[in-house]
Amino acid sequence: MLDRETNTLPLSQRVARVLTFGFGATTVMWLLCYVAMLQPGQMVGEVLFVLVVLALTGAAALGSSDLRSPAAGLWRGGWIGGVSAMLNLLLIGSLLGGDSAEEMLVWIGGLIAGSVAAGGIGGLIGTAIRSGRQLNLISGNWLGAFAFVSACIVFLMIITGGIVTGFEAGLAVPDWPNSYGHNMLLYPLSEMIADLDNGIYYEHAHRLTGMYVGLTTMTLCVMLWWGDRRLWVGVAGTAILLMVIGQGVLGGLRVTGVLTMSDDPSILSPSTALGIVHGVFGQICFAGMVLLAAVTTSRWSTGPAATTHASASTDRLLGIILLVAFLMQLIIGATYRHLIVEMGVKSDQSMLLLMGHIFMAVLVTVLAILNGLRAASTHGRDPILKRTGLILLTLVGVQLLLGVLATVAVLMRGEGEGIPALEVLATSAHQANGALLLGTSTLLAFWYIRLLQPAADQAGSILQMQAD
Repeated sequence: MLDRETNTLPLSQRVARVLTFGFGATTVMWLLCYVAMLQPGQMVGEVLFVLVVLALTGAAALGSSDLRSPAAGLWRGGWIGGVSAMLNLLLIGSLLGGDSAEEMLVWIGGLIAGSVAAGGIGGLIGTAIRSGRQLNLISGNWLGAFAFVSACIVFLMIITGGIVTGFEAGLAVPDWPNSYGHNMLLYPLSEMIADLDNGIYYEHAHRLTGMYVGLTTMTLCVMLWWGDRRLWVGVAGTAILLMVIGQGVLGGLRVTGVLTMSDDPSILSPSTALGIVHGVFGQICFAGMVLLAAVTTSRWSTGPAATTHASASTDRLLGIILLVAFLMQLIIGATYRHLIVEMGVKSDQSMLLLMGHIFMAVLVTVLAILNGLRAASTHGRDPILKRTGLILLTLVGVQLLLGVLATVAVLMRGEGEGIPALEVLATSAHQANGALLLGTSTLLAFWYIRLLQPAADQAGSILQMQAD
């Protein structure tokens, strides 16, 4: 249905291919718009909005580069553009504000037509390229590719959430699920960006990103039940969806304290404790999505069985210890970032938390280096373990640098001063890289389980087979 050119892929994989490029293009478009709305200057803003259109056209071109027929490229590119248009309907209400229903329909129709046209043009460009390499690169596993894109979208939410915390804008919008009495999807963009110093833009943009993540996770869940024959993968996708829904509710209750749509301050009771839980659980959701992307790869699902290795038990244990240590460090860091708003940057309690965070960082660094070196050297013959180990080592080095920059930036700010953008950049980058470290440590721990088997387990399996 989604391809008029002969295709041996199952329908679920063809749909997943369109979703991969449709969601991927939209994510890049949202990121560019997010930066453009920060008013970086007229020229820069105009360039960013041009790149928004080019992102969709480029994604459609890349998604059709294995085709030779222009008609097939036009068809697939149009579908990619259509998917992007449906996702961008999440933003159309805020752009139009209080326009009438008739004008709203005109704008929606224009969005869909323009997106399909841009995607179709990209599809034609893709068939002109005719590289034929893309399909071989993915090896037909477009469901796994879509799971990877979904993980990237959750990471985008981690970034926007970190910026909200950095600017202390978590309570900039006092009500939920409404925004200042408006339906969340209809809150006017003009009010969002009227004054960037009040934090409304950062908080509301984070809410819209959360809705995008929810829609992505629902789509992925459906695709996993449809396209993956393993029952437990569908169950895992459902579990991640429930986690994301729970994360959204936590974010709302962090603002209101109670289930209410009112913005009456006498009713609301914002909760810092729920803010900490919301921050930690968001990164756990990201780690779960990263793991889901891993189990949908061809190597995990159809690759060779685990190989026997003398150090497999030790490696598995070290991987789990590292993962637990990262979670503990995450909790301490999230507690520090949220509580300094109430206690002050240089209070005794804040400094105690900071010292605990630094001490834990030393322990985590040692464990990460140990795991990274073992994966990259002892198991260097396995490309997945070697690559994961090297990534872990690189991220640890980056995290140490960002940690120093973030600490210096926070401590240099005087009491009562506004929050500098450079401080937010440093602290948010530190948090985002921490999420990548958590995701990488999750991958390493579970790849150890998937790829390595202790010798005792192997012997036990052989004996059991003989007994049977």
